[in-house]
Amino acid sequence: MGQRANLIIPRSDNGYDLYYNHWCANTLPIDLFWGPEYAEAFIRKQVQVDQSGWLNDIWAEGGVVMDADRRVLLFYGGEDIRDDIPLRKHYLGLMRKVWAGWELKWADDGIADLAAYVGFPVEKVIASEEDDRTDLSLAPPQQLDWTDTVGSIRFEDGELLLFPLTGGVESYLQEGPNMLHSVRRSYGYPEFDLTEWTEDFPTDGFHIDVSARTVDLWHAGVYTKLTNRLQSKWLGWRVIDHHTGYEKQLEYTKDKLKLPIRASQSYLFTLSRMLLKDRSNPLNSLTDIIETLTQKGEEVKVSPWAFAHHQDPLPIDVRKGILRKAINATDQSLL
Repeated sequence: MGQRANLIIPRSDNGYDLYYNHWCANTLPIDLFWGPEYAEAFIRKQVQVDQSGWLNDIWAEGGVVMDADRRVLLFYGGEDIRDDIPLRKHYLGLMRKVWAGWELKWADDGIADLAAYVGFPVEKVIASEEDDRTDLSLAPPQQLDWTDTVGSIRFEDGELLLFPLTGGVESYLQEGPNMLHSVRRSYGYPEFDLTEWTEDFPTDGFHIDVSARTVDLWHAGVYTKLTNRLQSKWLGWRVIDHHTGYEKQLEYTKDKLKLPIRASQSYLFTLSRMLLKDRSNPLNSLTDIIETLTQKGEEVKVSPWAFAHHQDPLPIDVRKGILRKAINATDQSLL
């Protein structure tokens, strides 16, 4: 239970201050949006820990490095922003107006990117395990709107087929070229319009060109050191991770694939609603649960780390003012 995050502020002596929060991973993009002054204050209010407080890539659902000397903000987290690539791109475009003069970078490798930035051994934060998927026929999901992954394959005879899937790129690509022997072409579509199945943008996609022996992939989520893991399985092939670059798959499939991309103003409306929404304090809910169980005579044991959270949101009028300036400073053609 929780949404754990590490928050890091490098020091001028080449060290860093490491903080822990048990609940902010899902709200981190909102907590950081309002500019360097507010972001640093938020980070320093959390629980400071030593190096034993580093999370690994299983437990870390968000995190940030705020480097004031280099004016770099490296982070990841959130829910909608994490999983919806077009929404995230609009969010970063808007946020750059608030963080003028800073380089804002999304940590595609999650906690591994944060560790690498401050010089902590990356291998100490990696604990990922591979998926155990056994069905590689590329059958579509049982319900159409479960589709979160789109695969495309150009076979050796030149035929291009598109496969609506669920489960993420690694679960399909981890078997290497052997997966191609299990593919049933009858599940593929020569043309595919995902907007007819769902309004949600997919989180993952991959394109395999058998003749060129290339595997191109993109994804919204964190897959630590994914290229290295897949390249070891696709020996003799070239594996290219475009991270959030879904446009590459659209280029390879030309007009055969259509994804549900909304109008720019719709994304701006979603972001405004998200950034200005009042949020409840998770510690209040936790306290209520403890009190309820205690009153029923049940013994309750709660890790003290569950209380590692400090929430002090900006007043709504301050948030509205910052957001209004960001919108006014943004090229509306990009939103």
